[in-house]
Amino acid sequence: MLISRIAIWILSAGMFPACIGWVAAADYPTRSIRLLVGYDPGGGTDQTARTIGNNLTARLGHPVVTDNRPGIGGVVARNIAAQASPDGYTLLLISGSQVIGASLVYGNRIDMQKTYTSISRLTTYPFPLVTHPSSPATTVKEMIALAKSKPGAFNYGSTGVGSMAHLASELFKEMAQVNMVHVPYKGASAGLLDLMRGQIQLTFTSATASVPLVKAGKVRVLGVSSINRSKNLPDVPTIAEGGLPGFDVTGWFALAAPAGTPRAVIARLNREIGEVLKSPDVQKVIEHDGADPAPSTPEELTAIVNAEESKWIKLVKSAGINLK
Repeated sequence: MLISRIAIWILSAGMFPACIGWVAAADYPTRSIRLLVGYDPGGGTDQTARTIGNNLTARLGHPVVTDNRPGIGGVVARNIAAQASPDGYTLLLISGSQVIGASLVYGNRIDMQKTYTSISRLTTYPFPLVTHPSSPATTVKEMIALAKSKPGAFNYGSTGVGSMAHLASELFKEMAQVNMVHVPYKGASAGLLDLMRGQIQLTFTSATASVPLVKAGKVRVLGVSSINRSKNLPDVPTIAEGGLPGFDVTGWFALAAPAGTPRAVIARLNREIGEVLKSPDVQKVIEHDGADPAPSTPEELTAIVNAEESKWIKLVKSAGINLK
């Protein structure tokens, strides 16, 4: 009789679905977890995912299997995750560039906040701004002055329309009030090669791609895009320090799950990710790729996504950038 009354009370209070989620979360996980990555195996994004996944495997007691689904800047993986069951057994690696793509660039725009549930940010990383070593500009201030003296004569490279490198450059143009021509490439390597040939004068690129060239004297770094200095280039000032106060373009990776994933599952994953990112071995791998461990609460990640969307939507409108 007492059990029946409790059952009636739970149902009348609308708590049955919540109880089911709680029970599932208490036993979570009971099988392997799929981690969707929207890029090819072997790259920096894939390495980040596998490092986190392997260490989560050890902590959760069940495999976290990386599932690479490259295509359209992460859209393929994003769509698969959006259609997956919200049970905690499908996770998605997201990045700042994917957030931009979801809201600005691609034809199948979606609301990131309604489609996915935030779990935790994983890492942050800067974009070094590099030029040819023979350039007369050795600082950000000098490069701005040089570009102003030759309106439209400077070319800057990026890894494609709507990429972080493209938008960082457009933000640089807007804040510095300079006129430069965009030259999109299919990857960072092609842009850096043209920079060394003198075909373009500037590019924002990854630390992984540029630091070896900087050390070899093949390119010159003028500043880093993030608000804080890079551990890989500790003596290089930020662009904000070098002449554009307030400039901040910080790349990041994070984990998300399909919307509706039980809160207890999200809390468990968030807690385990925080512990994984404390590991010296994990930190060593992350820092080798030019990034820093940067765990967050789900609420902090949601705020980051909101801020990124607002920032870049405003820039695209004010600069008149066509991202269709």
